[in-house]
Amino acid sequence: MKVSQFQENIAPILSARLNPLEVICEWRAFENLSYQYSPRVDIAVSPFSVRPGRNRTMEYNQLLLDLNINEFLRSIYGYHIQNIGDEWLREIEIPAFDIVINKNQNARCFLAIEIENTSTKKHIMGSMINAASLGRIGIGVAYNDSVKRTFVRILNYLGFLKRVEKNTYDATNFLILTKEQLESLLNIEIERPVNT
Repeated sequence: MKVSQFQENIAPILSARLNPLEVICEWRAFENLSYQYSPRVDIAVSPFSVRPGRNRTMEYNQLLLDLNINEFLRSIYGYHIQNIGDEWLREIEIPAFDIVINKNQNARCFLAIEIENTSTKKHIMGSMINAASLGRIGIGVAYNDSVKRTFVRILNYLGFLKRVEKNTYDATNFLILTKEQLESLLNIEIERPVNT
C-alpha cells in the first residue's frame, strides 16, 4: 500500500478515535499567505490555530486532560521510547511525558503527523521539524525500518549538537511510531504481503 493510500485510510479511523476532533490530510499551516512559507503536514488534528494573534494553548491543555486522548498519547510515548532503544545512551534525552505534551505551547494544530517511506534524510529532517513546530505534539510514522533508523539518527544528531553547544532544533515534542504501531493503536488489521 502506498503512503498516500495509507494516509487516506487512517485519517477517518483517527478521526473516530479522537472524536470530536477534526482530522485533515495534507493540511497547510499558513494558507493564503503568499509571503509566508507554508509547510504541509500529512495529517493534522484540530483545533487549528490559523488566525494571527490567537493561539489555542488553553484548548490544547484541556484536550490533554481528556482520558481517551491522554491514554492515546501515552501509548504513542511508550512506543517512542521503545523505538529509540539504546540510543538514549548516546545523545537522545528522553523527557518525561508531561514535558513532551507541554513543550510547544504556541502550536498551529494539536497533532501534526508526518508519514515517511523513502524520502531523503534532509526531507525527513524537514518533516520532523515541521511536525514538531506545527503540532502541540509532532508524530513521525516510519513506514519501514530504514525510516525509523533515520528518525532516530536525526534525533541523536540534534542531541549531539545540543550537547556540544552548536545551533540545533529542539524536537522534544516529536515522537516516533512505526506504521505497525500506529495500526495497532487504531486497531487496524495490519496488511500482510500475500505469498504466491
